[in-house]
Amino acid sequence: MVTVFSGKDFAKKLEQKVAQDFSVLPLEVKKLALVDILVGNDRAAQIYLDLKGLAARRVGINFWPVRLPGTVGKNDLLSLVEELNRNQGVGGIMFQLSLPKKFKAVQQGIVDKIAFGKDVDCLTSRRLAQVMLGKSSFLPATAEAVMAILEQAGAGKNRLLRKKVVVIGRSDIVGRPLAAFLKKHGALVTVCHRQTKPLSDYTQSAEIIISATGQPNLIRGGMVSSGQIIIDVGSPEGDVDFLEVKDRVSFITPVPGGVGPVTVACLLANFIRLVKRLG
Repeated sequence: MVTVFSGKDFAKKLEQKVAQDFSVLPLEVKKLALVDILVGNDRAAQIYLDLKGLAARRVGINFWPVRLPGTVGKNDLLSLVEELNRNQGVGGIMFQLSLPKKFKAVQQGIVDKIAFGKDVDCLTSRRLAQVMLGKSSFLPATAEAVMAILEQAGAGKNRLLRKKVVVIGRSDIVGRPLAAFLKKHGALVTVCHRQTKPLSDYTQSAEIIISATGQPNLIRGGMVSSGQIIIDVGSPEGDVDFLEVKDRVSFITPVPGGVGPVTVACLLANFIRLVKRLG
């Protein structure tokens, strides 16, 4: 019998915990803002930004969405980040990634300007390096969400020893930090990417598959095995052919309504971890 995970229901429980943690912070800390910068007019990114704003308001967090046109220049973004770094009313800063294609070569340089103490989603090279070394107090929000969901699937960090895990995708905000964290807790991790062929050789023998590529229907029914845990981090449509796969495995996250809502709740929890030090 397959368990189809409800990210919406689980996120509600996480939000309640986040709201409780936020309620006991000193008043001056509660006033600090979480700033999320969106460049361009990508519809999926705009929806995600709005969802984060709604969740922040439910918890009580001061959320500042910054929407900029795709015509904005590199120097304008650098100036904005520097201004937010100096602003003592700002507790956390993040970009809605990826930035438009014209910033591809300079995206990391722009993100790296975020002050370490305000890097709420582990986007800077310095914070990511700490994550990879196991020295960060939190993971990128999406990676945190995946770990929280694995706990619900009966494969939390204390149950990972010798688990065969396939992570598909090696981005800095999902694949790489997740793989490092899983390895640290004893999992046998294989990281796959677009050059990994045939992918099914790896997926069929795994106990846990975590896919985060954004390539629709990458994982088909013939590529999975009974009893597997499938975490679909693909956006906006999902990496897994849900209808083909769901009756072949034991646990699966849908898209939408799976990892996404949990990621939002984990982002807010990260923000509280950041600002607590100021209380």
